[in-house]
Amino acid sequence: MLWSFLTFLFLHGAVSHADAEAERDVAVVKANQAEADRLSGDIRSLAARQVWAGVERKYGQALLLETVLESEIHLTAAYAARERGDLISVYERLSRAATAKPSKEVVDWLWDLDHNFGRVNLMADRKGTAVLTVKQMPLDPNRRQAVVAAIAQAEETGGFKGLLPRGEYSFVGQDFRVEPGIAVQVEVSPKARRQGLEAPTIVYQELPTAVGQEKR
Repeated sequence: MLWSFLTFLFLHGAVSHADAEAERDVAVVKANQAEADRLSGDIRSLAARQVWAGVERKYGQALLLETVLESEIHLTAAYAARERGDLISVYERLSRAATAKPSKEVVDWLWDLDHNFGRVNLMADRKGTAVLTVKQMPLDPNRRQAVVAAIAQAEETGGFKGLLPRGEYSFVGQDFRVEPGIAVQVEVSPKARRQGLEAPTIVYQELPTAVGQEKR
């Protein structure tokens, strides 16, 4: 009888503990969703005033909550990323928006990125000498901003990984071409090139299209 009573107390305690943990989990989920909703309101307000740096900060905080965000919020964050020329982040955020709710604006924008831009990974052994140039600067201001941002990043870090508009470019004196749907990787050693010891490595690879693009 005593053993049965102790077993009952143990099982009852285990169930109570599990129930308490489940309640805490539910409370955390609700709190995170409430905070995400608050941040979403801030994002809308900041975007209306075109305070894109603020949108970036709030969006980053919202993502850390690992909760559900509306498609509109991902789309707004895509505009913020475009302002600084970060088209790979634009693409990722549009893909999230398409997964949540593939609106015409989101799908059309993804289609434009898939059909007018290419993925690029540029690597050099030293920053400062990693000069990226474009044969003809785009007239479109958003595409121009993407190229300018890539040039600055290459000079600052010694490389660039992201999206560039279709066209002809040169990285550390090595010419390459960006085509939609094709990933290009250019790896060069400025020191080796000066000494004529090593040829640069250039790899082209076909890529799949984004979410919802097959029907276009």
